[in-house]
Amino acid sequence: MKRLNLILFLLFFICSVALPQNKKILIVTGGKNVDAGTFYPLFEKFDYDTISKPAAFDLFDRDKMSEYGVVVFYDSYQPIDETQKKSFQNIFESGIGVLFLHHSIVSHQEWDEYEKIVGGRYFHKAYEDGGKKYGASTYKHDQDFLVKIIDKNHPVTKDMEDFEIHDETYLNYRVQKYVIPLLKTDYRESGEIIGWIHTYKKSKVVYFMPGHDKQAYGNKGFKTLILNSLAFLMTL
Repeated sequence: MKRLNLILFLLFFICSVALPQNKKILIVTGGKNVDAGTFYPLFEKFDYDTISKPAAFDLFDRDKMSEYGVVVFYDSYQPIDETQKKSFQNIFESGIGVLFLHHSIVSHQEWDEYEKIVGGRYFHKAYEDGGKKYGASTYKHDQDFLVKIIDKNHPVTKDMEDFEIHDETYLNYRVQKYVIPLLKTDYRESGEIIGWIHTYKKSKVVYFMPGHDKQAYGNKGFKTLILNSLAFLMTL
């Protein structure tokens, strides 16, 4: 009987550890208008708060951040001073999971460290990489393309099939070599790698290029990516 009770206790302990923590999601916007009626329902299965930059930088410095298991960035915001940079880094020092969506890769163009945080960079101006010169990054609205799943074993994309989406695409952006690609496309008006994961400081970071407007928010494949990512990041 004692042995049985011990086994049951261990099973309960393992299962309780494996379940997502009872923490909220923080959604950070700023710099772009958000269609609240179609965007926020993506997160209706979770308890979440919303805040915009620059007010968000002050929150990042507070003990209140311990309430959150994941921070979702859906911003395209530029100004950031040295104090705000330190506040921003607090997220990753504490190991909170982070999901960057769509135009969040465009934020903070003048802060080089931001590229390392996201795992890639969209350039407003021409740039040089490895001795080669490149033009500025570009975008195209209302494109129909196939999203291809690279790794069907990763928790974020597990058992997912390739899917079509109507969305905005980016071209001529840079993806860091150390990221683990999760999504790609061979569409001519897009860069190849459009979704990845990596680790920055103590935090797992996921980025998806898709997610411009309600056409993407209502896409079954995109919604699955969001839910899978939040569940994955929340359990870390």
